[in-house]
Amino acid sequence: MELDLKEFGREYKSVKMNRFFEKLKKCNADFFVRLGSECNELIYDGKHKVYATENKNFPRKFIYLFNVVQLDVKKYIAMNPFIEVSPMVKVTEYNYNYDDSYGTITGTDLDHAFWRIAYVKGYISKKTYNAGLNDEAKALRLATLSVLGREKRFQKYENGVVVGEVVTKPLNPEMQQIYKDIRYSCYYMMYELSLLLGNDFDCWRTDCIYYRDTPENRKIVHEYFEAREMLFKQLVYNTLDSFSAKK
Repeated sequence: MELDLKEFGREYKSVKMNRFFEKLKKCNADFFVRLGSECNELIYDGKHKVYATENKNFPRKFIYLFNVVQLDVKKYIAMNPFIEVSPMVKVTEYNYNYDDSYGTITGTDLDHAFWRIAYVKGYISKKTYNAGLNDEAKALRLATLSVLGREKRFQKYENGVVVGEVVTKPLNPEMQQIYKDIRYSCYYMMYELSLLLGNDFDCWRTDCIYYRDTPENRKIVHEYFEAREMLFKQLVYNTLDSFSAKK
């Protein structure tokens, strides 16, 4: 059985769902509910209500981004039905032949890498991109991308008792390809830079690449990212064997 959420008016609530949820069960009501890590959803009396969870990484005022990102990506797919996914490489790679007997290591770290890639590739709009840049939305904006294409199910309650499940959003392979391309595009940039840096490449970890610190190497990395409209910060090596962003 499938349930079309478009039939219900959507409301974003700034209160907890728990109390109302328990009340519906005690009153032997008929409703649908989905409990999630990002938000809780309740369908009752012709309304689709979305509640933020207690997860502090997902503030209530930004929960709407889940729906906005979905709409942006659907619009992109409608205009670009063929999704070309970047080649797959490792998330993390080390150069075990790196000669650390001279020089120092520096790193270049991409700012909000996946979110930026989604914008540069046109998967999300500029308005959506800017809305997600708020520091409070850091974890949430990544979650909005990671759920792309996932199946969504609600528990069905009759007379206050669970009687089964209904699908409200079937698996969407095209949207899953979008998220895959976002991730793979990030890793592939690191891979290409590792080739450009040659023996001076030390390692990459998801969205940050480390290499021998020379003006020439910084120029290679910076110009590469700038050509791809990526934002980044340069990391400096501290005496306590750690890195920090250069002020």
